[in-house]
Amino acid sequence: SRMLTMQQRRLLLRSMAAATGASSRASVRSMAILAVPPSPCPPFPGSSPSFPNSWARSTAWREQKRGLVINPKNKRVGAAYLQHPHEAPEVTEKQDFFFRKHGQHKVKRMSNVGSNFAMLNRPKANHALDLSMIRDLKRIYLETKLSPTLDLVMVFGGNEKAFCAGGDVKYLAQQGIQPMGKRAPQMKFFGEEYKLNYLIANMQPKISVAYIDGFCMGGGVGISIHNQYRLCGEDVIWAMPETALGFFPDVGGSWFLPRLKQNAGVYLALTGKQINTIETCNLGISTHFVSNCHIGLLQKRIETTTSFVSPEAFELNLDVYMRDDEYKPLLPTGEDRISPHLPVIEKIFGMDKIDDMKSALKDLRGQGNEHSQWAEETLSLLNAASPTSLDVTLEQMKRGRECKDLLECLRMEYRMARRFLANPDFFEGVRSILIDKDRNPKWAPRATPEQVEEYFQPLTSEPELDG
Repeated sequence: SRMLTMQQRRLLLRSMAAATGASSRASVRSMAILAVPPSPCPPFPGSSPSFPNSWARSTAWREQKRGLVINPKNKRVGAAYLQHPHEAPEVTEKQDFFFRKHGQHKVKRMSNVGSNFAMLNRPKANHALDLSMIRDLKRIYLETKLSPTLDLVMVFGGNEKAFCAGGDVKYLAQQGIQPMGKRAPQMKFFGEEYKLNYLIANMQPKISVAYIDGFCMGGGVGISIHNQYRLCGEDVIWAMPETALGFFPDVGGSWFLPRLKQNAGVYLALTGKQINTIETCNLGISTHFVSNCHIGLLQKRIETTTSFVSPEAFELNLDVYMRDDEYKPLLPTGEDRISPHLPVIEKIFGMDKIDDMKSALKDLRGQGNEHSQWAEETLSLLNAASPTSLDVTLEQMKRGRECKDLLECLRMEYRMARRFLANPDFFEGVRSILIDKDRNPKWAPRATPEQVEEYFQPLTSEPELDG
């Protein structure tokens, strides 16, 4: 038999050392490796088949299937394998095939004694959310909420280019238009996404944190804006661009956008304007700015802290990494292009009709003052969007301002999403912007006021969003 007892191994090693005259520990150790019978467990993708220890090799295989990054030099398991949010290894073609086959690893879960970490890991799609990622995030957040030992959950993107570029709308559009009167398969995605948004918003008394850097759009906004703490890096590109796709700003947009100051949320919802780090901070979309040189240190502090007894305890840790070497507060990066125009944004985007907004922008454009260039850009964004999406989104903002809580908003958005799946504009917008990329959509005729009203009516042929 190839299996040896411990005593037989010792005797074998002694005899081998005596026969060869080996005296160093390294020589004896190398002989010990040769004496260990090979493990039946195959090597995990990307590793060397000659991993020296059968226990570590099988452990590495199990942890790879769980989605953790294993460092063969130290055989520990936990969040320490990722020392910085942007140190996710490149996925090889062989690994990518393995991941697709087993349906794992688009969200990497890490943890220590008191915290859970979720890293989005779909770099080729800028970490756009699909249904499996939504379900993985739900499990991580739910585990944190129910665990008596976990105090904090933190979500971040796996590289500097993007936090999350949205939901996988290309996949949703490929399933085709869904006329009213039957169940739409895409509604499973929207239902689970909206429930995840609601779970994130109701994590108290647990602490929920999102670290945003790079692209944060659409569905990425949904998994970040509802966290208690929204940390932003230096290169944020934040947007709700749905009207240009023939859709509407969902994932709770009805709740948080109308509540931004001076109608800035209505402006962002209708135009899909991209904003930067300092603009997200000044509008209250981000709660804290952490520079790129400090975020790795902050995450390491979180990883090595076993318990956060209160939000105040977390903020004390956070405050240290928001300051420079002289302990002065670090200022967000970028140029604020929104604040100088907030007075006119408040006036124009407080109007009741899209046509009135466009007329006011045309007048402002011709005045030749400091707002004229902004008015020209804003008018171009509105003209590029779906006319039906603009009218429905404006009504959404009005109704969302009156909703009593996030759940009411999400139920309204679920009804809206179902009816947009019966409208060709969503599919034309995705084709034009994301598939063919000709940026020349052929929008359907503008909806009448009665048709706009229909988007908000209860569903009759399929279930509503349950809570």
